[in-house]
Amino acid sequence: MKGDMKAWNKEKKLIPVMIKKYCKGEHKTARKVQNVPRGGVCEECKELTEYALFRLSKCPYKANKKFCSFCKIHCYKPEMREKIKAVMKYSGPRMLFTHPIFAISHVMQMIKYKKRLKAEEKDNDR
Repeated sequence: MKGDMKAWNKEKKLIPVMIKKYCKGEHKTARKVQNVPRGGVCEECKELTEYALFRLSKCPYKANKKFCSFCKIHCYKPEMREKIKAVMKYSGPRMLFTHPIFAISHVMQMIKYKKRLKAEEKDNDR
């Protein structure tokens, strides 16, 4: 069971890291704007982090977790989904410098997933 939760645990640790990177870059929290403590995030990003971790804790696929972008169902409210997409779009490429193994493995999994979808689509067309 513990091995099955590996991806879920990894995502649980990386979501706050990605949101912090986004907040630092987009909301300029590194410069102590908005009365944010050093190394912290603004109130909006704190709310997003808590929401994302809460939704992750309620994930029905926790044991066989892949990335949320692979999922057929979407657990986030539309507004929060747009915010987390913005975070992923900003932080994703920058993760290559701070978490290169995660970033590369994520890209590899995404490529495999898209190939599998194409193969399934091709099989369904036959």
